[in-house]
Amino acid sequence: MSDPRSNNASGRPDRPEDDAAPQPEGISGDSGLLQFAFNLVMLAGFGYLFWEAMALPESRWEPLGAGTFPRVLLGALMLLNVIMLIQSAPQARAELGHGPRQLFGVAWRTMLEFRTVFTVLGAFGVFLILIRPLGFVIAAFLFAFGVQLLLGPRTWRNLVISAIIAAVATVGLQVFFAEALNVFLPRGPFS
Repeated sequence: MSDPRSNNASGRPDRPEDDAAPQPEGISGDSGLLQFAFNLVMLAGFGYLFWEAMALPESRWEPLGAGTFPRVLLGALMLLNVIMLIQSAPQARAELGHGPRQLFGVAWRTMLEFRTVFTVLGAFGVFLILIRPLGFVIAAFLFAFGVQLLLGPRTWRNLVISAIIAAVATVGLQVFFAEALNVFLPRGPFS
């Protein structure tokens, strides 16, 4: 008899609480210190991108220029990060009283809990590195196909569907940017 909670094709539980592992003793996996550190890193990254957006050229025909939208968006993200830093600061300060072993345990549990998120972020980083040498079409296809394999069940049918979706999405984005927006994405060695 099969488990009534796993009604999907992969056999994995549909609800995260069904797959929950027992938590070790210590502070919970929802760590204010990790939230504080994450938001600090995000604030630094957004600040760097804001600084880089300042170097975008101004337009002679448009009063706002090319850098206005990125600066407004990044400024809003930086403001949200500051708000989240302020909100997580009291809990982070309280957690600093715990020993390093407990803090390491929280970090490890968080990494395990969000391993799919970190894997997708890592794959996106590899995608960004591969854009220049392989071009957008090949790098985006590999990224989309790989992430679909990571997230979906691994059957021959899904393998074919994932390849088709990755190919259509990649070529569709390439055509959209080139034809509709007149923006040419990096070409690969086969272009």
